[in-house]
Amino acid sequence: MDACGGPLGNLTAHVWLSLQNSMILSAAIFITLLGLLGYLHFVKIDQETLLIIDSLGIQMTSSYASGKESTTFIEMGKVKDVVINEAIYMQKVIYYLCILLKDPVEPPGISEVVPVFQVERSACTCSE
Repeated sequence: MDACGGPLGNLTAHVWLSLQNSMILSAAIFITLLGLLGYLHFVKIDQETLLIIDSLGIQMTSSYASGKESTTFIEMGKVKDVVINEAIYMQKVIYYLCILLKDPVEPPGISEVVPVFQVERSACTCSE
């Protein structure tokens, strides 16, 4: 008789290893699904809208692939200017629309630069 208790011990060890492997695989699938759901809920933007009402302000709405919506409102009194900004990403220049907010302490200054739309690198690249 061997250390595992004969044929029954070998069978039990084999079943136990198979069960451990399937539990590891199930955990990996579960974690992957959680990551995908998190990506769809928090990252993947399906549609973005911009509503500008001159006397009130600017409303930016992002609709995610999961159906979640996120809305940001900026009062017109806080807006200094709306500009098209440029940035260098990797070896390309990308352009994006952004809002410059007034600095409440120093009115001629800028307190924050708010990008209006999420920059999709493949759609906004400038090719030469």
